[in-house]
Amino acid sequence: MGDERVNALYVVATWVPRRTTIVVGSLGPVTFDRGWHAYVGSARRGREARVSRHLRTGKPLRWHADYLFARFPGRLAWTVDGELTECELAGALARLPGAARRPPRFGAGDCRCAGHLVALAERPTTAPSAVAVPAARVRAVRARPRGRRVFDPRECEGDAEERWDGTEAYAEHVR
Repeated sequence: MGDERVNALYVVATWVPRRTTIVVGSLGPVTFDRGWHAYVGSARRGREARVSRHLRTGKPLRWHADYLFARFPGRLAWTVDGELTECELAGALARLPGAARRPPRFGAGDCRCAGHLVALAERPTTAPSAVAVPAARVRAVRARPRGRRVFDPRECEGDAEERWDGTEAYAEHVR
């Protein structure tokens, strides 16, 4: 597969602890159900910087995903290389058991697909894109803390080591 056919995609997942309505730019008020949500994006250049931006708090709100991650910071992330577009990868993730593209058109301002945010049925324990698209090359990206650790059992499923306050988080590739 030649480099010109490889798309630089990424998936960032977050946990929404309770049904929440957020005003999301041009979409207006959007309701997110409780649970895990995976956002699929692409960046032709600077993919690591884009993922790092999604994992950071206190940034200007530019993309639909920024509004979600400002309220519920990204907790898990993967880079995905393959021939799929972000629309096709989001569609593949939405075909996982119990998953669905919700809310409609989220992150799809520059295309005509159903949306790039997928509500997942359960916490991703492996790269959801690797399960949905086995032919893609997937690498984990880890959100590492730079600041104090915060754990609130009312807002988080999983263990204390996986919940951080998001301040000054940065992306580090796991090799």
